[in-house]
Amino acid sequence: MKEIEDFRVYNDYELIYLVRTNVEEAKEILFWKYSFLIKSRIYRLGVPKIFWDDYYQEGCLTLHRAIKIFDENSMMTFTNFFEMLLKRRIAALLRKDLKNLKNEVIDDFDDYPAYSNVDCEKLYEVNDCGLTEFEKVVYERVIIYNEKVEHIAADLGVSSKSISNAKQRALKKIRLEMNK
Repeated sequence: MKEIEDFRVYNDYELIYLVRTNVEEAKEILFWKYSFLIKSRIYRLGVPKIFWDDYYQEGCLTLHRAIKIFDENSMMTFTNFFEMLLKRRIAALLRKDLKNLKNEVIDDFDDYPAYSNVDCEKLYEVNDCGLTEFEKVVYERVIIYNEKVEHIAADLGVSSKSISNAKQRALKKIRLEMNK
């Protein structure tokens, strides 16, 4: 087996086959290759920094699951299949974590001085991110409450594209604010 740097010589299907036949190097290559995608999705979906390690581990577990259940005969590539599972898993975790944080008192964030004594609502209401009222509504309904874009568009009397654009703008502004 080549070094990890030479992962491009193997396609995903070969690597999956090798992983399923218990070749440890293939597993390392596949996990190394997709670690970048996992980190990218965590960042792009607006996961708060305090959760990044947990979400990365969940991403690795999702990759492991994807390797086990992927059907090579499907019309979807492995990358697209894994990305779909990953987005769903991160969104589900994010909804749960944000809901839990809104419903409980934060007392276990003492390890994170920047977050101790912070009102939980202010952490995730994104008031200080420069969002417009429309972007705030879209962010809350799409990301936090997982409503369908089409439903929100019909409810607000705008196009689905407007909702999608507002969501992307909101996530970008939140990411910029989180990285300050």
